[in-house]
Amino acid sequence: MEIKVSVVIPTYNREKTIERCIRSVTGQTYQPYEIIAVDDGSSDRTIDVLEKIGCSYLKIITQNHKGAQAARNAGIMAATGDYIAFLDSDDEWIQNKLELQVQELIKKPDAVVCGNGYLQMDWKDNVPKAYKLSSHQVKSNSKKILTLNGKSGYVYGCLLRYSFCLFPSIMVSKKNLITIGFLDEKVPAYQEWDTAIRLAKKYEFVFINKPLFIYHLHDGETISKSTKRAIDGMEYNCKKFQYDILGQLGPQALKQRYFELMKLCIQYKDKRFLKYLLRYCLGTINIFLLK
Repeated sequence: MEIKVSVVIPTYNREKTIERCIRSVTGQTYQPYEIIAVDDGSSDRTIDVLEKIGCSYLKIITQNHKGAQAARNAGIMAATGDYIAFLDSDDEWIQNKLELQVQELIKKPDAVVCGNGYLQMDWKDNVPKAYKLSSHQVKSNSKKILTLNGKSGYVYGCLLRYSFCLFPSIMVSKKNLITIGFLDEKVPAYQEWDTAIRLAKKYEFVFINKPLFIYHLHDGETISKSTKRAIDGMEYNCKKFQYDILGQLGPQALKQRYFELMKLCIQYKDKRFLKYLLRYCLGTINIFLLK
């Protein structure tokens, strides 16, 4: 069975990293059908670097600055392969990433295939460190057992509680992405979390119990720089999926999400902590009172 993989790479002002990113794709042990780089209105030399790479199956799409999700959607719509693999333009894949995922898709063509965690390359010492994300086991009110500890299955309830799927490790059929209505372009942060939840509602996940990509932490990049966006993203997802959380995991899980938001707001001195303190204290009543 031939698996045609379209690699979608959104990019914005990544002239220093985009070639390394692309080379990690062209160097795969399983070659993709095409690479689609979607430039989201870069003001640097990103386009020039892409044009000089010299890859025959690299397609370059340009658009006005609309954000990463809009760029990914443009790539999905332009893709002619049957499966989509995402990669961020400042990261890179391990050499056999596609090969490992294709092996799983041959057995389960309708599944979403992800890796477990990632390798982080810190600019300070340039040494990769392994981070595992999927080490949770969650009980659900649904009929299907939802467990995750490097194991595969129906992980909808797990994803409602924890985010453990990152875009550079996700491979899924284009058909499935169309079925869920493409990617939500309004999500300010935790974009893969939103996408994974909506996919998990319909499809089984297969996990490869090893990191599949290298995440590069850049000079001067800290969580505090994007804290407001992170809080915005968690707030957006919490509101969007509050009824799903209640139905799958119960009111205590929803309260826990509010508690996590409150802690994040307090940690970074965001005034919204009072709102989430109130929501935590009121519990599920707030759905009806504090919309």
